Amino acid sequence: MSIVFDGKKFAADKEKVLKKEIASLKNKPKLVSILVGNDKASLLYTKLKQKAAIRVGAKFIIKKFPDKVTHTEIIKEIGKLNKDKKINGIMVQLPLPGKLKVKTRTIVNSIDKNKDVDGLRNKSQYKQATVKGIESILDFATKDLAYFGKRATVVGAKGIVGKGVVTMLEERNYKVCICDKDTRDLYAKLTNADLVVSATGVPELIKGEMIKEGSIAIDVGSPKGDFDGKVTERASFVTPVPGGVGPVTIVSLLENLVEAVK
Repeated sequence: MSIVFDGKKFAADKEKVLKKEIASLKNKPKLVSILVGNDKASLLYTKLKQKAAIRVGAKFIIKKFPDKVTHTEIIKEIGKLNKDKKINGIMVQLPLPGKLKVKTRTIVNSIDKNKDVDGLRNKSQYKQATVKGIESILDFATKDLAYFGKRATVVGAKGIVGKGVVTMLEERNYKVCICDKDTRDLYAKLTNADLVVSATGVPELIKGEMIKEGSIAIDVGSPKGDFDGKVTERASFVTPVPGGVGPVTIVSLLENLVEAVK
């Protein structure tokens, strides 16, 4: 029987620490989130971040733009926020809609590296919030293990999150197999992996029989999980969707925000 990770409890414990840190600061940290369009998932995630920020005592401002906004207009707004000394962090809620999607990298790279608390721009001062969250989950999952194998497979490795996960695992001396949702013979690339991290957003792409017995399975699929229900029958540790990586990503973002203030 696998351990199903409780991301909400894990994040709540981290929030208690953050709340004390923020209470000791002279000024409350202030984070601005740029939200484009009316995608339900993006609206939900933004609201969850706002609620978490309020719980720890930080200020969270949502700058909302219509779908028809141009990337130059968004960059102009980011330029103003970069210059505002009262703003400690700036983030863009992804994915961006429609034609803006191809401008994602350009938009994110316009954020001041000292305010990029989501850690998505090139040469950011901060580790990606999602990657930082996954790293803390991995530490939690392996803390009581005298030995855990170093073979990892990352599915969705070409995306922003996937690339960050690959880098983090390689820094931890994992031998990483890079895959995507269209990788041929995905089964063979998963069955020998001690650790599987999937971030494709394709519901139930990964079946239970693909997972090695006793492995760690970290699901970053959004808004529904990449793993089917049978993964819990084989893996020793699984992160659910929702309630797994998501809450830990949010608290990792807030940790970066506090670091930006300090």
